[in-house]
Amino acid sequence: MATAQAQSFQFGVEVEVLLESCKRNHRTWGDLAEFLSKLLRNAGVCIRVGVSKKYEEWKIVPERSVQDQENPWTYGVELVSPVYGADSISTLNEDLHRIFDAIDSAKGDLAFSTSPQCSTHVHISRTDPLSPGEVASLARAALYFERALDQLMPPWRSDPGSHWARSNRAEINPALAGLSLAQCLAKLDAAAEAATAEAAGDTRPVIEVMNLVTRDSRLAVARGRTADFVRGKNYKWNLTGLLSAPRPDDMDVDVPGTIEFRQPPGCARAEDGVVWAVLAVAFVAGAVAVGGRLGMGEEEEGGGGRVLGEEGGSVEELWELFEQGRVVLGWEDLDVLKQLRSAGQTA
Repeated sequence: MATAQAQSFQFGVEVEVLLESCKRNHRTWGDLAEFLSKLLRNAGVCIRVGVSKKYEEWKIVPERSVQDQENPWTYGVELVSPVYGADSISTLNEDLHRIFDAIDSAKGDLAFSTSPQCSTHVHISRTDPLSPGEVASLARAALYFERALDQLMPPWRSDPGSHWARSNRAEINPALAGLSLAQCLAKLDAAAEAATAEAAGDTRPVIEVMNLVTRDSRLAVARGRTADFVRGKNYKWNLTGLLSAPRPDDMDVDVPGTIEFRQPPGCARAEDGVVWAVLAVAFVAGAVAVGGRLGMGEEEEGGGGRVLGEEGGSVEELWELFEQGRVVLGWEDLDVLKQLRSAGQTA
């Protein structure tokens, strides 16, 4: 699907699902996880149970946030993929089909489902570390195209009240809350300039703009925090993995070197996981390339400067960004996204 230049970008996915023990013979999450791991290994999936800092095989880890509290026989599971090169979309497709087909074949033992609480996270990295300017370009694109991306998502993944996929401009972010889109983009530009000029290329100033959490938030109060802190797990775009030197006050810093796109919903089929991976990787590749030029607005009549509306970029402009990413990645096409494009045009 891609040329050699795509090797500079890599990705991984995290798929949250609910699995019910139909025969009530998996008395604990661990019992079900072991059964699932054997099922998937027999299907040819290289997989293990438990957290590991290595991403060379699939992993099965608990996901308490999607648990069905009313059904003690239903368990929240997160399937964490190995690292794929951007030219390995077909490999991801094959792996996900093995996984979903194997679960489907065990209908008498397992019942698979998703819920609005389930999500799919895509992690993207690049071999060469992103500069502060490139991180700012990505962040600008994330804000500029937020409404367009919302149109490609189910309503519950664009709801302002979504706990685990809030807008990076939500009220819990003291750096951006209450600012216009133009002001947000200007703040990111200023942070990138400060990072380059004063902090020896440290990306922290840009990440703090996108992933700061106020000390007045419920989380801060519950954790006893008395100052604002960096945490990306509540936002659509989590950039904390790009911190070059995490600090003790940072909370839940993500996988080192990665950008996490947290907005996609849970996957009901293998094809869904491929769609969200392709969308996220193409978006990041395109945004890093051209994001610094987005959102400049149009000349105001009378030469009064540039203005930018709150609506940001359109779905058509978003597709142009995906195309730019496709070119950077060396992909032949974006055919797997056609269904999403149709949905966005009718939204």
